[in-house]
Amino acid sequence: MSKRHLTAAVIASILLAAVVACGGGPIVDPLQVTAALVDGDLPLEDPGARAWDRAAEHPAALMVQDVTEPRLVEPGVGLVNVRALHNREWVVFRLAWDDPTRDLVPEVGRSADAVAIQLPVLAGADVPNAAMGDPGKPVEILYWKAVWQDDAERAATGGGDRLTALYPNATTDHYPYQAAPEGARDEMARRYAPAAAAGNPILVRPGQGPVQVMLAEGFGGSAAAATQDAKGRGDWADGLWRVTIARPLVLGEGRARLEAGARTYIALAVWDGARRNTGALKMRSGWVPLVLEAP
Repeated sequence: MSKRHLTAAVIASILLAAVVACGGGPIVDPLQVTAALVDGDLPLEDPGARAWDRAAEHPAALMVQDVTEPRLVEPGVGLVNVRALHNREWVVFRLAWDDPTRDLVPEVGRSADAVAIQLPVLAGADVPNAAMGDPGKPVEILYWKAVWQDDAERAATGGGDRLTALYPNATTDHYPYQAAPEGARDEMARRYAPAAAAGNPILVRPGQGPVQVMLAEGFGGSAAAATQDAKGRGDWADGLWRVTIARPLVLGEGRARLEAGARTYIALAVWDGARRNTGALKMRSGWVPLVLEAP
């Protein structure tokens, strides 16, 4: 065994011994994320449910994204605690990390807090690059964003426009195409609101929740999946984010397939809005083993 492998083994043994020695608190598994099998409904959108007490917690260490430009220079969130549950039909992850500020709305000097889960689409030990996959080796990304959750909750409750609520004394003009004759409106809309006209999934999310499903084969090649079937919800209190991200186990071609008893991998990323983290500017993990508990 090499010195490097020996050091890793020693660290893992120390961590495991510490877990065994500590009474009370959550069961910690430093080696992998284990999705505990439960009967009945899962807390797909409830980060504080008692059901999470059944799941072991994996402390996933994060590192700066320094693979591609723009690289993150200043480290941010260094650890995210992961728990998982499944009921043979759905799997749900709960991600928890320390964050002294709740960053909801992108504004000058800030972006929205966010977190993502990444899964390899192709099964097996030959995983792609943990930095968003490789050409021919795609990854599936489940991306939760605080601002999307706020949008969805406002839409569901009739809470009105978020910007109007934040800036009640502001007034808005209209785009020229909105006052154009009907025959010319579509052409003008493409000119004056190109992102909306192109169906940009970051901008146009009618009826969608706070989690977006994306597929990628390397940096710069991510795109929204044809089917948006993920669910989730986050809550922030006392400097702690807890976010659930859930998806069905079995999906169509082109998506990651998860099976009870099978072993795959998971990677994670966190964006701290107060640190201007957005896009490639993020804290990320390497691949972590993921096992769904068998019946």
